[in-house]
Amino acid sequence: MAGESVLVGEFSHETNTFVKSRTGRAAFQERREYFDEEVSEKLHGTNTEVGGALAAASDSQIEVHTPVAAAAMPGGLVTADAYDFYTDRIVTAIEQCGSDLDGVFLALHGAMVPDGMTDGEGNLIANVRNQVGEDVPIVVTLDLHGNVSDEMVAAADALVAFESYPHVDMGDTGRVGMELLVRAIRDDFTPKMHVERPPMLAYYPKQNTRDGPMAAVMEKARALEEREHVVKVNLLPGFYHADIPSAGFSIPVVADTSAVARAVARELAETIWQKRRDFIAEYPGPAEAVEEAKQLVRTRDRDDGPVVMADLGDNPGGGGAGDGTTILRELLAQEVENAGFAIMHDPSAVAQCVEAGVGERVSLTLGGKTDELHGPPITDVDGYVKAITDGEFVNTGPMETGAEAHLGRAVRLECGADDGVSVLLTETRMQPYDAEIWRHMTIQPERLAVLVVKSLNHYRADYEPMASAVLPVDSPGLSAIDPSKFTFERLKRPKFPLDNLSDDAYPEWR
Repeated sequence: MAGESVLVGEFSHETNTFVKSRTGRAAFQERREYFDEEVSEKLHGTNTEVGGALAAASDSQIEVHTPVAAAAMPGGLVTADAYDFYTDRIVTAIEQCGSDLDGVFLALHGAMVPDGMTDGEGNLIANVRNQVGEDVPIVVTLDLHGNVSDEMVAAADALVAFESYPHVDMGDTGRVGMELLVRAIRDDFTPKMHVERPPMLAYYPKQNTRDGPMAAVMEKARALEEREHVVKVNLLPGFYHADIPSAGFSIPVVADTSAVARAVARELAETIWQKRRDFIAEYPGPAEAVEEAKQLVRTRDRDDGPVVMADLGDNPGGGGAGDGTTILRELLAQEVENAGFAIMHDPSAVAQCVEAGVGERVSLTLGGKTDELHGPPITDVDGYVKAITDGEFVNTGPMETGAEAHLGRAVRLECGADDGVSVLLTETRMQPYDAEIWRHMTIQPERLAVLVVKSLNHYRADYEPMASAVLPVDSPGLSAIDPSKFTFERLKRPKFPLDNLSDDAYPEWR
């Protein structure tokens, strides 16, 4: 049988509830907002969930309806207007399809918090369920940092999460989700789900699936999927900068039977709980890290590649302002040469540089303009405007390959000792996880001695292969990795490491 009809929609946002500003529709338009035929035109063939889903639908001769694909950079609460707008696009499209619709595929994040709610995805999926009824299957893809709520599990037939961090498997996740949806439609297969939540928060750098404890538990998850009746084992360490009850680790398992889903989820949850201390760590602060980077540069071979420093506290991909100054201040103070710094989100500095023009010297105040959490502004910066671009490029690295990136106007500013630090100034916030951001500004990142990126872990996908060393830096900001630096009001407690819990505090069935 062929010719079934499926709705494919995306509405994705990772909400940092500690950010004071709101995320409105303009933020989605800055990053990604496509409607109807434009969705396929822009995303088919890309390493995104929608791209993977569209490819799988085509392979299975499924007709697709694509009312919207919208995603914004992580930030503060999603405004009610924006939430209602995109939700209505999806629900209205379902209503228009009527009884011809055989299934629904939703590419969500899992950590969206709209104004007045604690669970944007659960509410959306429930609305979709109310519209399609109980007999039409709904499959939802999630970011590995999703905070899985009971409502999400109850309203969806299956959840399918990324298996990698950095998220290099977005397209694969979309394909798996669509293939599962097709199976549910054609084989009269009704998935069963169960979720377990060990009470712990995992520091984001330790969620790296390429090494360490996360790699070990992901390997076990894949082994558990080989068991009879198991369909998908999802392992989400969650996003604890969303102060909501469901934040933290969750293990939603999809299986043929509820009993199998429950048993597998509990087994994996217990393994993770016993490893909970492996998911926390300490990292050097800005001054110490820059000094360490300088030492590594002195001892490396010339062709070894740059020392890559990760600005953990000011990651725009986690809600950071993108204008944190603490590491740049140290690069300048310690007179580091042949260094690159991305990004400095500073529209006013961009405007000054554009007005001056390429080849001119400028005196600027850089960064620290959004709030007082990411370091004070750096005053009287003398710099040389080396390049100005429109900030448009296409990702070439392993994450979201083929997807468009939009920086607004962007400037390459040379400053510091002998103009030895290249700072990428941008009008919009963006996590610089794709190295094409440097190349579009006429910099070959491989030739830098020190390279700073505002990123928690995604940078590893494109930068680690070129790096002689990687240094995560414990910098201040709204994406700072230590949860004890934040005041939680709605997070379900107790949670390790915020609370001291014994080995037998979980699982509760012991």
